Amino acid sequence: MTQKLLFILLIPFGLFAQKFSHADSLRGTLSPARACFDVLHYDLHVAVNPAEKSISGTNSIRFITTQQTKEIQLDLFANLIVDEIRWANKKVNYRRDGNAIFIQAAKLIPAKQVQTVWVKYHGNPRPAVKPPWDGGFSWTKDPKGNPWVTVSCEGLGASVWWPCKDHPSDEPASMDIHIEGPKGLVSVSNGNLVEKISKASTDEYHWRVSYPINLYNVSINMAEYAHWSKTMKQLNGKNLDLDYYVLKENESIAKKHFEQSEEMLRIFEKYFGPYPFPRDGYALVETDYWGMEHQSAVAYGNHYKNNKFGFDFIIIHESAHEWFGNSISCSDHADLWIHEALGTYAEAIYVEEKFGKAKAQEYLNGQKRNIRYAFPIAGPYQVNYQHPDSDMYFKGTWMFHTLRNIIQDDALWFKTMREFCLAFYHKNTNTQEVVEYWSKHLNKPIKDLMLNYLYQVKNPNLQYSILQTGNSWTMRYRWSNLSDAISFPLTLKSGEKIKPNSVWQEIQLDHAPELDEESYLFDKELLK
Repeated sequence: MTQKLLFILLIPFGLFAQKFSHADSLRGTLSPARACFDVLHYDLHVAVNPAEKSISGTNSIRFITTQQTKEIQLDLFANLIVDEIRWANKKVNYRRDGNAIFIQAAKLIPAKQVQTVWVKYHGNPRPAVKPPWDGGFSWTKDPKGNPWVTVSCEGLGASVWWPCKDHPSDEPASMDIHIEGPKGLVSVSNGNLVEKISKASTDEYHWRVSYPINLYNVSINMAEYAHWSKTMKQLNGKNLDLDYYVLKENESIAKKHFEQSEEMLRIFEKYFGPYPFPRDGYALVETDYWGMEHQSAVAYGNHYKNNKFGFDFIIIHESAHEWFGNSISCSDHADLWIHEALGTYAEAIYVEEKFGKAKAQEYLNGQKRNIRYAFPIAGPYQVNYQHPDSDMYFKGTWMFHTLRNIIQDDALWFKTMREFCLAFYHKNTNTQEVVEYWSKHLNKPIKDLMLNYLYQVKNPNLQYSILQTGNSWTMRYRWSNLSDAISFPLTLKSGEKIKPNSVWQEIQLDHAPELDEESYLFDKELLK
């Protein structure tokens, strides 16, 4: 770790909006009781009772110890009741500390041992307040009055509804998800449907995920869904299964509207590499909230609306997360910008490929107007940091747009983008690794500039003055808030290149200078 990055990671938490509690530390820190094991597989069974807005279930957690231990920490919100916990099929003791459960083994477990802990629980899970931003369980009705149950828990945490090691660094290699609900309701989750088991008054759907999965991506979608399937030929020549689940009354409009998902997948494959979860397929599932990137079961709730550019940005943005967020995943809540900045930048790449560079710039200009400059893009480590602001989306995408224009080599830029996706395929990563990768492969001194965008609230500020004498113009310029260690060259609209630093420089021109504010993210200050 470089000294500069270490300094940035130690920035006082006072710069961030959230006040951190003991519960946040328990959730966000890899304490000894969490660091001592890695999860291999979850086998989750959940019965959903819409009438009582309750759930009951079990989770079998298979893990391997990374060091000797006699205690592990799992997470489950305190309002849910633990009925019993077994370790190696023997009932064991545990203690609660808010949303954390500390489970004691019957004996000291050596390192490199595969173990299984089984948890039985029940209760009324937290209802969603404003999903997906303030999530939980959504207990709503479809237009015909039938139950419609969905879950959204990014930031809030999967432990809002099921027991798990709720830290982004530990994704299971695979997962089985069993959802039981009232007869007649279709229960959709991640991965592939293994079987449907019909019982006297309920139906149980067994889904299997065959890849690593972010825990906040694990989903329940329960409704009277219509379902259809298609097969798409990928750019690599292989077939990809596509599945769609929508309310029955929306089937006709959805079949037409969702056609854009195939073109989108091909565009993303071109720039980011093959679809990351081919065995599990791709699915869109209608939800009663706007959308979420639930892996291989993308939540869609934008009411079949296209924007002024002629596409549904929820389909595009949430599906982009299959690459950025689901395949490439952050290892700490502080690094969620990796998901959102790149997922949002993918929208601009989609627009450029489909409509051309001018339309993409128009799209980016619209995103730029949403930057608020209230909080840093990146957050503090080892706490349950929930980003309070949208700048990791829009300032983040403009950071990448700026880097592309500094590089001025689109072939290298998109080669690096694609190779980045392949290098971090199905991996957890962090700010340091991502910044180092882009800096190395673009072969430009961009690392310090990236860190400035990520950890400073304000943009680089260009102070400048213009003096005209007859047909000659003199522009003086400097960065007022960047150290000379940060390289941020600019190209004027007329093509002249300048390399501002903290010292005043000047350039002589035979025309009035114009700064290019569509290619770079910076503030300007004209001095008289």
